[in-house]
Amino acid sequence: MTESPITPHKEWEVIFNEGTHWRVGIYRPPLRSAAAIRELEQHSCPEAFLLLSGTLVMVYRNADGALVEKKLQLMELTTFTEPHAGYSPDGSGVAYVVENAQFETVYTDKLSGAETRRVRV
Repeated sequence: MTESPITPHKEWEVIFNEGTHWRVGIYRPPLRSAAAIRELEQHSCPEAFLLLSGTLVMVYRNADGALVEKKLQLMELTTFTEPHAGYSPDGSGVAYVVENAQFETVYTDKLSGAETRRVRV
């Protein structure tokens, strides 16, 4: 058995990683508005968010290429395969996140959609 106290002070903190298939973490976006978001990220795997507390809004690019905002709801699992990023208007938003342990992330400019960088985990 493993216990991990959760004290969300960082933007992203992996709290468990089994190393091969999946990992979980705590996400606390530092940004306070959609206007402050410069990049969206898209993993090569789905990424599931479960709002633990506060207000957290995800901005994502839908299939038509439009930017859409989705306010996460408590106890509602929201999974993204689209390019996305989050903000918390009052800084209170904290989400539990589940993703693959090994993946590639493509970052794109929020406005143009042009790739800005790639990172492999």
